[in-house]
Amino acid sequence: MSFDSPPLGPTRLPHAHFHALATGAGDDQSIAALWRSERSWRLIVLRALLDICANRADACGPLAPASDAWDLLVRAYGAAPEITEDILARPQVGSWAAHTLRQLRTSRDPAPSWPDVGYLHALAAASAVRAGLSFELDIPARHGTAVLPTVGAASVPPKVDVVRVRAHGGGEVDLETGARTVRCRPGDPDWHEPVVIEVRAGGAGLRVELLDRDLYRDLRGPTPPHQLSQSEIAGWRADLARAWALLVDEQPGPAEAIGGIVRTFTPVPSRERFRPLSASGTEAFGGILLSRPDDPLQLAVTLVHESQHQKLGALTHLLTLCEADGRLRYYAPWRDDPRPLPGLLQGAYAFAGITQFWRVHRRRAAPGQRAAADFEFALWRRQTLSILRVLAASGRLTGHGQRFVDTLSAELTACQDEPVSVAAGDVAHAAAVDHHALWRGHNIVLDRADHDALAAAWRRGTRAADAVHAVGTAKVRAEPPVGLLDARAVLSRYLLFDPDAFNRLAAQPDDVGATVAGATPADLALVAGDVERARADYLGELRRDPFSVHGWVGLGLAHVDQPGDPVTRALLGRPELVLAVLHGLRSRGPAAVIPDPLELAGWIGAGLGDRQLDSADPAGWPTA
Repeated sequence: MSFDSPPLGPTRLPHAHFHALATGAGDDQSIAALWRSERSWRLIVLRALLDICANRADACGPLAPASDAWDLLVRAYGAAPEITEDILARPQVGSWAAHTLRQLRTSRDPAPSWPDVGYLHALAAASAVRAGLSFELDIPARHGTAVLPTVGAASVPPKVDVVRVRAHGGGEVDLETGARTVRCRPGDPDWHEPVVIEVRAGGAGLRVELLDRDLYRDLRGPTPPHQLSQSEIAGWRADLARAWALLVDEQPGPAEAIGGIVRTFTPVPSRERFRPLSASGTEAFGGILLSRPDDPLQLAVTLVHESQHQKLGALTHLLTLCEADGRLRYYAPWRDDPRPLPGLLQGAYAFAGITQFWRVHRRRAAPGQRAAADFEFALWRRQTLSILRVLAASGRLTGHGQRFVDTLSAELTACQDEPVSVAAGDVAHAAAVDHHALWRGHNIVLDRADHDALAAAWRRGTRAADAVHAVGTAKVRAEPPVGLLDARAVLSRYLLFDPDAFNRLAAQPDDVGATVAGATPADLALVAGDVERARADYLGELRRDPFSVHGWVGLGLAHVDQPGDPVTRALLGRPELVLAVLHGLRSRGPAAVIPDPLELAGWIGAGLGDRQLDSADPAGWPTA
């Protein structure tokens, strides 16, 4: 017997579904089509895994052969197909299958992989338990935990690596560890039921499982359990209820897609305020890794963001949208590091969803929050459209990809002329220019010969235009250091979303970096509108560290209202050239004279012409 209902065969996506997804939307029929595709993908991966195990006698270590586990899975499917389908559709199953297949294909010694392979046994046992079958099967235990996905988890002694599951039918299940037997029922202190949150609003529901013990809940590979406290669970339940109510009320289309896709949350430690962490993986359709949100509004935005990634990830299992070139990287205004083209497309699609979220929410926001919502809308509308133009001009989109990007661009262009307040627009402009300039200063690398040539031209007083024109092809760092390129944007969010908190930061400027990593007193002054104080502080920062990208760009932002000023053009348009001069001068020895910052920036800027401050490069950059 095999999984033959619904029948396997070529997976096709109707044009109407493709178009709906390309607009950034996705109704229930489009989402259902993606789930059918993901089902086929997972069964193919499982088939490949079984084929490898069949040719490796020790692939399962002390466990029964993989074929035995598969036979039990097939029995469970025959008894209750909907249950087995539900378990195999879990996001962690996709992560596990892809991880284990890679391990088996690349490892010459299969023995260490048997605990990974053994997750198949756990899936089979979980399916059979829920189907009410009687059976016995060993499953692996790791880090003191044995997991039956969607059924629960047992705490076992740390040295135990194999646990026997005995199911007697009628719901009686025991896990034998050798030391003791764990009864899989409430009341046993070593048995832990799944943590499930169900919320409803306006007739629409969302059901998610909080994964804290399953080893394959993390997108990066097997991860030890991290038990959630009751207070943490209560916090997630309250935040999700309010976020879901907001989405259903304001964003019924995105809510429908989220409700059809999302199955699990994997909570991870929170970072600073306004710096949430979230991620999705193409192998874990339906699962989101995320930190505890600052508030329900942030959680609603995160759900929109990650559901976009989920849709595009599943679509790319069906269609090739762009041709990747491992040698090229691109600027992404939501990342500190240079990105390959597929990653750029993923980000653009996610932030198109965020743009549409803020487009709607700002009309419904409370009066005190309208400026903040206007800022987010203006910022992400600008940033996303810019990158969609880069994608369209890259020359690396397939026919499907070109249609996809053109459709998405039309959706965002339609909201380009919607007015926002002048103040919010100015803050969004500054945030966009700031990130782009910092990214260039942190990531773009010039050859040493260019450093020396620019420094020599500066010393001779050569026309800057000649020196700049002679610069060779720039490259970008493949793995740049942490840049914290959003520090000033985070301070702007404090000012817009929570002015009282911003005032508390401003009252103790020397301590701001402890709350907002990467931020300085100069940044507080700039965001507060004290431009003269900010300019003086950035000049002081450059006297202490002439190579501070943060200081150079901050100094440029102090002139952001003068876009035609050569200083502004240099520091916000091509800060890497300013840094190159300094590197060239420093190569002459530590006694080299460091130029006056404004004089040097003015010299570089005079040679740049009328360059747009944050114009992205559709050609990308080779990696250094």
